[in-house]
Amino acid sequence: MLEAADAGRTVLAPNAELANALLDAIERAQRDAGRAWWPTPRVRDFGGWLKERHLQRQFTDSTLPRCLSDVEERELWRHVVLASESAHSMLEPAGAARAARRARRAMAEYGIPLQAIAAHGTEETTALLEWSTRFAQRCRDLGCIGSDQLLADLAGRGRDGHDAGTLCWIESPEWRPVARRWLGAHAGAPLEPCSADAPRAPPGAGAHLLKAHSADAELAAMAHWAQRGLRDRADFRAWICVPDLAQRRDALIDAFDAVLAPQRFALEAAEYSAPYAVAGGTPLADFAPVRAALALLSAASGPLPFERFSALLRAPELQSSAAEAGAAARLDVALRSRAPSAAPLAQWLEQSVQLSRAGAAPGAAAPVAAVVRLQAALQALTQLRGTQRMSRWVPAWLSAFEAAPWSLRHRWSSTEYQAAERFRELLGMLATADAVLGGHSQTSAQSIVRRAAGDTPFQVQTGVAPIWVSGERMDPWLAYDGIWLGGADADGWPPPPDPIALLPVRLQRDFGVTEAAVSTRLEAARDLQRRWQARASRCVFSCADAPDHHASLSPLLPKLPLLEGVPPQPHWRAQFDAAPVLESFFDEQAPPFDAGESTRGVGTLRAQSHCAFKGFAHTRLKAEVLERPVPGFNERERGEMLHDALHHVWSVLGDSTGLAECRRDAPRLAALLNEGALIAIEKLCRRRDPGGRWRERERLRLTELLANWLNIESERPPFAVVELEQRSETAVHGGLEFRVRIDRIDRLGDGARVLIDYKSGAALPDWRGERPDNPQLPVYALRRPTALVGVAYAKVNAAECGFVAEVEREAVFRARGTRSKLEGRASFADLLGAWSQRVEALAGQFAAGRAVLDPTPRACQTCHLQGLCRIPSILDLATLSDDD
Repeated sequence: MLEAADAGRTVLAPNAELANALLDAIERAQRDAGRAWWPTPRVRDFGGWLKERHLQRQFTDSTLPRCLSDVEERELWRHVVLASESAHSMLEPAGAARAARRARRAMAEYGIPLQAIAAHGTEETTALLEWSTRFAQRCRDLGCIGSDQLLADLAGRGRDGHDAGTLCWIESPEWRPVARRWLGAHAGAPLEPCSADAPRAPPGAGAHLLKAHSADAELAAMAHWAQRGLRDRADFRAWICVPDLAQRRDALIDAFDAVLAPQRFALEAAEYSAPYAVAGGTPLADFAPVRAALALLSAASGPLPFERFSALLRAPELQSSAAEAGAAARLDVALRSRAPSAAPLAQWLEQSVQLSRAGAAPGAAAPVAAVVRLQAALQALTQLRGTQRMSRWVPAWLSAFEAAPWSLRHRWSSTEYQAAERFRELLGMLATADAVLGGHSQTSAQSIVRRAAGDTPFQVQTGVAPIWVSGERMDPWLAYDGIWLGGADADGWPPPPDPIALLPVRLQRDFGVTEAAVSTRLEAARDLQRRWQARASRCVFSCADAPDHHASLSPLLPKLPLLEGVPPQPHWRAQFDAAPVLESFFDEQAPPFDAGESTRGVGTLRAQSHCAFKGFAHTRLKAEVLERPVPGFNERERGEMLHDALHHVWSVLGDSTGLAECRRDAPRLAALLNEGALIAIEKLCRRRDPGGRWRERERLRLTELLANWLNIESERPPFAVVELEQRSETAVHGGLEFRVRIDRIDRLGDGARVLIDYKSGAALPDWRGERPDNPQLPVYALRRPTALVGVAYAKVNAAECGFVAEVEREAVFRARGTRSKLEGRASFADLLGAWSQRVEALAGQFAAGRAVLDPTPRACQTCHLQGLCRIPSILDLATLSDDD
């Protein structure tokens, strides 16, 4: 191979993975020979060489058809299949397009003629022939040729002598019959593969078997085996095969990084290098710059849910500093209480600008940087309308990318830069495919680019590492210090038959398709085993148990000793066991409440009663639950509208006499309720308007709810509403000020008073006990104790209306009623004394900085601070006993 490279000959390999390995081997051999310079080796995979050769011939023969790119070929097959009548009877036409493309490629690779397929006359072959004919006709109409026809076209036009003496090829079972015959006729005998060099073998060399108790343990064993090899030899090289690499790629990278590149898991994330590489690549759409670009395109078309706009607004690609990221996060919080559940991107940006200006200093506008970038991107995207060719869509997209997600590309890592450049190349291919793709709407064009990015694998260019991980069971051709073959269990080795879809199985067997028959699979497996053991003096065959399946090593494997020194647990378990014991320090005392701080009303005491740490975090750390915009009005907004509507209604009625008179005049009552509902809705919609449809639905719901509630109020003994929620007041407890706003105070016939608080949801007597779930009514009662004989929640909801009260008299809230127990006190005045002690104690603890973790039995079920306090979550609590 070195002689061929020095002579300027082209070395052909059956696939790109082997071609890259050969090129790297030549470069390393030249360096090891002490050469300062050498001719660039011409090592090509056969498919790539055919495309290159076709392009060279086009320079001298303009009649040759243009070769379709991979993207063009995929889209053309998709169009052919979806346009056919048979597509309507298929569950997944897009999958049928992929299967038809693979079947036609197999026909070319194995020399299967159309007549042989037509002779079978099955439903699948009929569809395949129809699609293949349509695809060929479309190629002729466009003056193009598919990649699977390049070899036939080259052979059909005859030899021009250009290839004589310039080609050589490696011997490999990966070659398909047609390519093998052509290479034998035009390039002579193949280059034979290498054999293992015994003196290079590290300690413990030889072939071994391994059966791991889990798939994770198998990956960890591979990583430790590679680590030992690298420690034994500085120039150690290994080839590892993981057949299900596509499904286990992330787990494999985690396992190998934990052993071979642990710096990846450092607290400060940074670029890192690893002595291994994984073949095949990942979809281009999974890389950050491409993912951000596709998210922008998706956001610009159609209504955008808040969750997706929130993610776009806070995307790291749009923030140049921590300050900008903080501004975007604050804007996100503000939008959550004012934004609709979905809106076009332009409306989101307009509302974001308004909120940013509202929060700026007087006379100064402070738009969030991410919003400014998104506005520039949207302007670029909206320049085109209607149906356009891809050559016009692509420049608009690139302008939008440069304005927003790619505007800070100077901060990209090498991986991100390479991914973005590959995406540019992909867009360039689409821009030159107008003849194939035609015109598309914005949505259709974006679907094409998303499919292209998802179907295009991308491998970061880092060179061929000492440890190479492949997903293909193949002959690596080169000699390695070690080879590891995973998935060698009885069910997976030899692999079961996997015939090519749409082609008759018998026909595949007749033409030598290895995957179609058990016998050919078995023979190929035996051949590969011999080759693997010849390529390395240290070879390991492994398998792993699945959660629901006990695996056993394949009986096809030779009788070999078990591999010793394998870690009994996956790498993360070993790291956990080896971790040092950390010193625990309990800091449960916060600084005393400072005069410059402010409380959050009764909510501070409620949180302090639930758990002292929750009180500290809720008020002093300002730990809040992020709202989530929902379609229509949320529960909090419905509660606000109920308060405002009842405020208006009782402002007009005034007392029970006014209520009775109004109930006798049905039109007047209906008008009053409708007016109250409209006023409440209009007030809330000045902050957040979900739309006319939702306003009308809420008006109907609210008027019906108010009518039901007034029926409950009409059963009470005579009363007069003397105070309605108008202004906030200050309550002082424990030396701290708490802002409160009392919904309503009624005066009874004898001058006694009761205090009422509206609840639109569930309502229970949650003010009782030494640590009440909600000390709201006790705080209100202590603020207005004069002539007070009771407090109550007015439970106003569609499920049930009624009063939940603590009152010393009978029949205060109903025509018939019973006196409440007052927690064992003789009078309501005595209960007020007990409430005062409890509230003062809670306020004093909060003021002193008490922040101990001491939740009440049900506090954690409604708390959102488990990530901060690190107490078991509600899911964990479900499995604990009462003692726990």
